[in-house]
Amino acid sequence: MADQPGNGEKETRKAWDEVGRHFSQVGRQFGQHYRRLASDASASATEQREAMNDALKKAVDQLDQAFTSVGDALRDPETQEGLKHAARSLRDAVGTTFSDFQDEIRKHVRRKGPGPHSTG
Repeated sequence: MADQPGNGEKETRKAWDEVGRHFSQVGRQFGQHYRRLASDASASATEQREAMNDALKKAVDQLDQAFTSVGDALRDPETQEGLKHAARSLRDAVGTTFSDFQDEIRKHVRRKGPGPHSTG
């Protein structure tokens, strides 16, 4: 391959770092809205805030675990090879589909022949 070894891993890491930055930003925005509402909330809402905090922490933990596992999988050479095979098979399937489609169009055009309104 023309790519240098490790270049794909760097790009993958960069892409996932960007995902992390975006989710962090969204998390901060959720926090800002939450704090704004919390400052307006009554004392009876304390339990609701705690429940919301727990739910948000669990959601963030689950997202972190999910993205970490995806990142680990994408760095795994066996997974990378599987993705290459999957991408190739997708490319081949799309190519075959378009080739078949093109053949069908040609057959249809040949059967009809030039129409009375065709120019050429």
